[in-house]
Amino acid sequence: MNKRTPLHPVHESLGARIVDFGGWDMPVQYEGIIPETHATRQRVGLFDIGHMGRVEFIGPQATEALDYCVSCNVANIPEVRVKYGIVTTERGTAIDDVLVYRDTARFHVVVNAGNRDRDREQFRALVREKGFDCTVVDAACPHEPNQEMSLLGVPQTIIALQGPRSEELLQRVVSTETDLSALGYYRMTRSSVLGLKCLISRTGYTGEDGFEVFFDSREAERVWNALMSQGEDLGATPIGLGARDTLRTEAGMPLYGHELTEDITPIEADLGFGVQYKGADFNGKAALVAQKEEGVRRIRVGLELDTRRVAREGTAVLHGGETVGTVTSGTFSPTLGKSIAMAFVPPALREPGTELVLDVRGKHHGAVVVPLPFYTRPR
Repeated sequence: MNKRTPLHPVHESLGARIVDFGGWDMPVQYEGIIPETHATRQRVGLFDIGHMGRVEFIGPQATEALDYCVSCNVANIPEVRVKYGIVTTERGTAIDDVLVYRDTARFHVVVNAGNRDRDREQFRALVREKGFDCTVVDAACPHEPNQEMSLLGVPQTIIALQGPRSEELLQRVVSTETDLSALGYYRMTRSSVLGLKCLISRTGYTGEDGFEVFFDSREAERVWNALMSQGEDLGATPIGLGARDTLRTEAGMPLYGHELTEDITPIEADLGFGVQYKGADFNGKAALVAQKEEGVRRIRVGLELDTRRVAREGTAVLHGGETVGTVTSGTFSPTLGKSIAMAFVPPALREPGTELVLDVRGKHHGAVVVPLPFYTRPR
């Protein structure tokens, strides 16, 4: 039986179409992917991301422990900042991509839903292997033996608000002492929402301005309903996984299992900014340093198609009549009004303007390499 987030009854009551997503019953759409994409880009969308995992590193050697577990330089992250990193194998390939939050006395790590159990156990195994004085707590698991050690002391869920009206909406329900306009991008703060202790970060997976709010999972329905009610005049709209995938693709953001896998390194995925080659050692560092010096045989690129047809994952990329790569994600972009895709191709074909051909279900269509992201929000 699939897992369900605390908001599952709400999704059912709203008539959402529920699908299996990595072992979770999740809403793929409510009204439809196109209107939900537009609602997020133009107003404010609410996302249930309670399926995402969250662990905390606590203890005297939390910094050293997490530095070894992820690819980014944890020791150099200032307090209340957030940084993108990769969990890698010894070969340098990706087990997951994560966000690392540096709190005043601990670290919070948000991991992908399908990897939450594996990531947690990977972290604990590496901490034991190296003998770090650190405890890794699963902040989202109701049966976690060390749950009381987590920041909120209760199992937590996450709701995301994304879009140009997200700050205005969230400000209506947070503590009056919290000024969200002062919270910078990739920053976090402790606050309260509707009287509940929470952690708020200015982060997201859509390319829009927005926030992710961590709070007591038992209060999920109350918080969601209050946000929908308070945001009615702002056009607050529930958003499913379908529009979320379209939004992140427009923003050129990778999805684990597509642009990152255990066969793909962050360098190949053009995510080298999440790798610290100098400084502390981490699992897989030697392999990535070697690859950086030697170069890669494939690289992630963005493609715009000359058709409205969608190039799905696995679509062959051709050049000169030969297959040279593979599409990892593709969609029709409601924001741009064209079909877009991400693919891996040889580095010699990465330059913007390079013309390629995609074999979309037996028919050849032209495509051109374009810079990522496809869409950048107005500042």
